Parts: sequence; C-alpha cells; structure tokens
Amino acid sequence: MGTNKAIIDFVTIDHTHKLGEIGYVLSEDYWNKGLTTEATKKLIDFGFKELKLVRIQARCLEENISSQKVMEKSGMQFEGLLHKSMFIKGQYKNVKMYAITDDDARNPS
Repeated sequence: MGTNKAIIDFVTIDHTHKLGEIGYVLSEDYWNKGLTTEATKKLIDFGFKELKLVRIQARCLEENISSQKVMEKSGMQFEGLLHKSMFIKGQYKNVKMYAITDDDARNPS
C-alpha cells in the first residue's frame, strides 16, 4: 500500500434506532502501532456521549485477525458470524460482527 492514509469513521448512523457502524482502512504504514485501537475507542466514546447512540457495531472478514483484535481491545464483543455476507474478488466471504452498547461502555466487565 504505502499511501500514507488512515481513515476511521462511522460508515452508517441510524438515528431512528440510535445505531452506528464503524469502519476503518489503514495503509500498512500504520499497522501494529495501536493507532486504530486508540481511534476506535475515541470514536466509540464520541458516539455514545455526543451522538447519543445506544449501539455501535463493526464488522470484519473472518480471516482478519488484526481487525478482530482492534474491536476486542476497544470493548466490543463478538456477536456472530455472518455466512457469505460479502462478495469480494469473485468469492463470498464470511464476516464477523462485533458490537458494544451504551450499557456495556458504562459498565465494562
């Protein structure tokens, strides 16, 4: 990659249901430095405090262990595997769903 880019944001916000979904993309220059975890925690905090969301979720490909670790370190919990839910490069891929609620964020275990 080497494009010197990092993007993290809410990819969707559903104001009716007070639900947000986080997405992030990083060039290899930023991998394994803890930046994504730190930014994800800040975005979750912003979502609950400023946007008054009740649930924040994120998804990743089943084989993306690094992204799973980011979500777990950010306080999200694994909720399930979405079988063949994305079509990428000619193949259907399984996706893991992670989420955190406002209650979980207030009372971490």
